[in-house]
Amino acid sequence: MASRGKTVLAACALLAALVATSGPALAQVAAPRMVEDGEELADEPAGAEPIAAPPPAVPPPAAPRDAARERSASAGSPTAGPAAGASPGAAVPGDAPAPAVAAETARAIEPVKARWTDVMARWAERRAAVREGDPARAQAAQQALLDVRRQLGIENLVSFSAAEVREADRAIASHLPAEALGHAELAVALAPDHPDAHLARARALFATAPARPGPVLGALGDAAAAALREPHTRRAFLGDLLAAALAAAFTGAAAVLLLLLLRRLRLFLHDFHHLPLLRGSASIQTGFLAIVLLATPVAFGVGPLATLAVVALAAWLYLDLHERLVATAALAALLALPWAAGAAARMTAWTGSLAEVVHEIEHGALSDEDAAALTARAEQAGGPAPLFAALGRHAKRRGDLDGALRLYRAAAAADARAPELDVDVGNVLFLKGDLEGAKAAYLAAQDRAAGDLVVLGAAHYDLSKLYLRTSEMAKSGLSRERAESEAGDFLKAHGSDEDFSANRYLVDVPVPPAKIAALAASDGSPTAVRAWVEARLLGKVPRALWPWGAVGFVAGLWLLTLLAPRLAPAQACDRCGGPVCRRCDAGAGVLCGQCVNVFVKKGVVDARDRLRKEAQVRRHAHLARTVTRILAVVGGGAGQLWDGAPARGALVMVALLFLGFLVWFWRGIMPPPQPSPYVLFGKIVVAMPLGVALWALAVRDAFRRTRS
Repeated sequence: MASRGKTVLAACALLAALVATSGPALAQVAAPRMVEDGEELADEPAGAEPIAAPPPAVPPPAAPRDAARERSASAGSPTAGPAAGASPGAAVPGDAPAPAVAAETARAIEPVKARWTDVMARWAERRAAVREGDPARAQAAQQALLDVRRQLGIENLVSFSAAEVREADRAIASHLPAEALGHAELAVALAPDHPDAHLARARALFATAPARPGPVLGALGDAAAAALREPHTRRAFLGDLLAAALAAAFTGAAAVLLLLLLRRLRLFLHDFHHLPLLRGSASIQTGFLAIVLLATPVAFGVGPLATLAVVALAAWLYLDLHERLVATAALAALLALPWAAGAAARMTAWTGSLAEVVHEIEHGALSDEDAAALTARAEQAGGPAPLFAALGRHAKRRGDLDGALRLYRAAAAADARAPELDVDVGNVLFLKGDLEGAKAAYLAAQDRAAGDLVVLGAAHYDLSKLYLRTSEMAKSGLSRERAESEAGDFLKAHGSDEDFSANRYLVDVPVPPAKIAALAASDGSPTAVRAWVEARLLGKVPRALWPWGAVGFVAGLWLLTLLAPRLAPAQACDRCGGPVCRRCDAGAGVLCGQCVNVFVKKGVVDARDRLRKEAQVRRHAHLARTVTRILAVVGGGAGQLWDGAPARGALVMVALLFLGFLVWFWRGIMPPPQPSPYVLFGKIVVAMPLGVALWALAVRDAFRRTRS
């Protein structure tokens, strides 16, 4: 009986278990939840149906500073996590414990599907639609072109933008402002760093609404900002400025020395006549011989530096202190000209350099054929790390992840101290699905960035996206906060939480501008420019005398000043301007002997000789006044230099020469690939009014000084 009772009890228990497992008791199964670090997943019963978890409680509103992070979490996270900074599933103090959150499948990153041929096809399609007068098809092709540009991560399609700028100009000339504005807007969208696109937009806005200057001024500001960002335009403009400055320095120095000699030429010829071998010769013969000797450097082609050195030596003893200082400054400018030219070349070299190629790869548009040719040459002959890095980012943007990884590793082999490469390598590994490798690369970039906020911000930003993929919400939020505090503007311009395309979801770090700029002078062009200027300046002067021989010559001129009292050079008479010579008259002072007899000693000469001398004095004063005014009208500051204000005259003359050369170089010394038609207009508008105003002030001052 006991065994039969046990059997009945066991059967009842089995029946109760079957009833319990076949009905509503399924609701007792716990909902899935996110896995904490270090926690293992429990085995799921075989054949169990997935059960929907109860809806989670609505979280409290996030603070404004966490809005961007929460958008990232909701768009790319596999789970809708709790409040920022809290661990998943943790209770918020003061609130009821939050229920467990169901896991969701993360949205896949869209791979790159577009190709460069798609860009050309969409562009050709839009041009054909515009030509055929089909605005709907043209608008659709335009939008498709911009979509392809976004997918490929192309920043600037400058050639396409330049074509739209030309179309906008034609539309304005045809009095079609709305059409012009459409072309200009597309030009800006295709190449935000193209200054002429913003200028065309400003013109179109003005033509559309002349009474609204605000948008026009905003477009002009955008054009100025784009010109400062774009190295072609920025360096071309700087090259024009520096070329005008160097030309003005050389021309001004030569003009100053020549004018100082011409002002004292009469005294030099007088003393030249007193040389031992020439004392018995006629004055006209010795004067002609002196002119021949002064022109000897020009006749033998020894170079402008030696010629001007002879000019300075001939005039030195007859100059006052201010004139000697100005002459020394002119000689110093000539001596510094080769170094200044080399520095200017280093600051402005761009067109045709490797830096231009790397910048075009990074921020422009390169066809697949050109990229393949550059990659083959770089891998065959070797290249600098920035070139490999730029080619690697180009391959990554076109979807060639294996090629990008190979090129990035070649760049790292050429430059092991480039933390930006770690970020870019991490992005490639992320897209290939190697999250552990990507995480290691981001952390390495974080450790090696050494204060580079762009690299740090990009590393933390991409790391936050990785933590979203691994359901580590607290780490993701913290990394995102650090990224926004380090490089918020950079991430705002290059990152996106809503765009899941491969070239927008993650943020690459382009080659730093400083490394690109270093490539501009890597071919030795500054050294070549310096050597060319030095050769042109020295002529046939032996290179062994440069530069210390020239410095010694200037020092010798000042030593010659100490010997001036013993050499007793002639001085100009205060009255008639004739030479006052101690060799001719031992008691001579500030007046020549004739002026002393006529104006100091009364009754020494007869009235006829006195009248003749007074007329000579008046002619001298009239000649000095006329020459001063003519030089002021012709050369601006040359009038002040001739009238005894050397420093003021030299500065005004050099400033006028600078403005004049700036207009003269209207085509530009190194024009960019897309030269702007507004450059000449801008130079004329700025340089010419300044030059005319400065010239008018110089002429007015010269006439005022010679009024009496």
